[in-house]
Amino acid sequence: MKHLKLFLLFVLAGILMALNPTKSGVAQHPLSAQEVAVEFQPPDQDESTTEDRQGSSSRTNCPAVSQPLTALIPENNIGLTLSGYPTFMIYVPYSSTPPREVEFVLLDEEDNQIFKQKMPLTGTPGIVKFKLPQSAPMLEVGKQYRWQFFYQCNPRLRAEDDMVEGAIARINPNETLIRQLEKATTPLEQIQVYAQNGLWYETVTLLAVLRQEKPQDPKILQEWKELLNSIGLESLANEPLSPCCQP
Repeated sequence: MKHLKLFLLFVLAGILMALNPTKSGVAQHPLSAQEVAVEFQPPDQDESTTEDRQGSSSRTNCPAVSQPLTALIPENNIGLTLSGYPTFMIYVPYSSTPPREVEFVLLDEEDNQIFKQKMPLTGTPGIVKFKLPQSAPMLEVGKQYRWQFFYQCNPRLRAEDDMVEGAIARINPNETLIRQLEKATTPLEQIQVYAQNGLWYETVTLLAVLRQEKPQDPKILQEWKELLNSIGLESLANEPLSPCCQP
């Protein structure tokens, strides 16, 4: 009976130590300031968008793919930027062989086409980026735009194009954002500031640059996965970054 009581006491002590590990002498270490988790926080908006960030991938003349053409943007949200000439990123599941063209189109608030650019597709399947060139109209602060990206499944029948689209608006930085960026001492900390302030285009573009500069860095890859996971596109986290697309 005495041995049974001692055994039960040991079991109880073990349970208490497991529930409160700091009492067991095992210190709990908070995350280091260098361990930045890039999780995008969409801004509060009065109106959501209905743009399609994923293509159909079911056009008659489109090759069969396992994942759809996808714009790297938060779903049903107007992406914010500080730049007059931002960079847009799209996952293209189609092979660039045989040669195909893609087309980028920018529309104003009245759905007027204000810029169009065709480009040869290279280095896909993969995530491509398109930086709005200086020859295009600069995005104006306070205005909303719609952008479209077309993949030509059949160059002779444009109705068969696969397409994605998104919405974008340029804003001016407020004093709080400026102070936060001034305090950020590393690129990852700067990216985290952009992500916390709902600036999608700066967040994804700068993190993609880091991933290209340090493709073997497990920390950068983990942050990239965390970012895409936060907008529901974790399935694209391991896709390569393509050198496409520039005119």
